[in-house]
Amino acid sequence: MAKSQADHLVDRYLSHQGPPFSDNGAKVPQAKVEDLPTLDQNNLPSSPWKRLNLSLRAFLSLREWLAAVHLWQRSLNPKAWELLNLLEIAESNSRAISSNLTALLGRQDVSSPSLTALSTTMKKKVAGYMVCKSFHEWLNQTERDLVILLAESSV
Repeated sequence: MAKSQADHLVDRYLSHQGPPFSDNGAKVPQAKVEDLPTLDQNNLPSSPWKRLNLSLRAFLSLREWLAAVHLWQRSLNPKAWELLNLLEIAESNSRAISSNLTALLGRQDVSSPSLTALSTTMKKKVAGYMVCKSFHEWLNQTERDLVILLAESSV
């Protein structure tokens, strides 16, 4: 269910940001957002267990980023109920996933990183898009890794 909702999050997000984000066929602005965990398929470790450790760190960060994006969107698009709901669900899912990964990996030393402050509306919109996209990508990668581990286990 989390995956289905995440599939809609990026599109819903873009549709409520106005031009150039919502323009039909427009190229969405891309930017490196400091402290945002991005998924680089070319630099992932070969072990699914090691990738899950990366996923844990990503979701710990993403839950804070999603909370920030939700707050920004409540100010920028207070009547975009569907978007606000999807952001709230994504934040909740990120908390649950990080909690489950913490337990699965037997980690005790988990803490949420701090976020980089953003000042302008455009920076917040671009960062929000990158956060939604990153959440979607990490969710898909984590699912792939869990499927591999389940297939290899005797449970």
